[in-house]
Amino acid sequence: MNVGGEFGGALVYMVGRNDLRRLPTTSDTGAVWLFCHHQLPHFDYVGTQDMPNPAGTSWRSLVKKSLVISAALGTLFIASSTLAADYGVRAPIAAMPVFTWTGCYIGAHVGAGWTDKTVSVPSIVPGESVTGHTFGALGGGQLGCNVQFGGWVIGIEGEGSAADIRGDTTQTIQGVTGTAHAETDWLASATGRLGWASGGWMIYGKGGAAWAHDKYSLFIPVFPEQETASETRSGWTVGGGIEWAFLYNWSAKVEYNYYDFGTSSVTLVGTFAGAPIEVPGVQIRQRISVGKFGINYRF
Repeated sequence: MNVGGEFGGALVYMVGRNDLRRLPTTSDTGAVWLFCHHQLPHFDYVGTQDMPNPAGTSWRSLVKKSLVISAALGTLFIASSTLAADYGVRAPIAAMPVFTWTGCYIGAHVGAGWTDKTVSVPSIVPGESVTGHTFGALGGGQLGCNVQFGGWVIGIEGEGSAADIRGDTTQTIQGVTGTAHAETDWLASATGRLGWASGGWMIYGKGGAAWAHDKYSLFIPVFPEQETASETRSGWTVGGGIEWAFLYNWSAKVEYNYYDFGTSSVTLVGTFAGAPIEVPGVQIRQRISVGKFGINYRF
């Protein structure tokens, strides 16, 4: 396909791909060919006859100058776009928040507890005592608040756990054999905490008041004799642990607590050979150790 026309007094030819040949020229015109395969998808060649314009400048020179100016403008446009991308206004990048232990938290924990209980009844068998051990699982929740000053972290915490810490012991005293059962079904504490933090890690100690609920039973088959008792007792606790903030608002901890509830006096109530009976002044010394794993969410 051939297309021809005038452009500012010059004849312009565009030759189709299937017409690939040199266009005929006359004695007074010389053809200048520009390969435009990529610029003009429908034409392969553009030809202009080189003829003088009224100012005396050849159209060949004008075309060359136009090409130089176009290339310069294109380079300037590309450079300007690059500079705009490098130095233009960009959306601000949000800074990562600096981690701190300051704030309140709520969490949950699971673990296990083991106890030592020493029982004596001075009014009935003076000078005699029996020590038994219990063991079992526990789980619950905690709520607290911390304030960080430099590397130091101080805080308060309240904690409660449902427990199934139980055990039996069978003993023979003065020829009479009996089995005693003890169970701790919940624990609670209100403590202060003091820790040292480095980034997302903190090691801490804690201490304060503690409470526990215990149930007891005694069975002596020879009579038979069977009694029970229960009590809520108070004491103190100390402990410590390591806490790790694995996300900005979430942390995990491992912790050990020691509870001391001293010695308390309970009255066993039941039957002896089928008749009602009460055994007052049963002295019970109790200590509990707890190991646990917990998760906290700070808000």
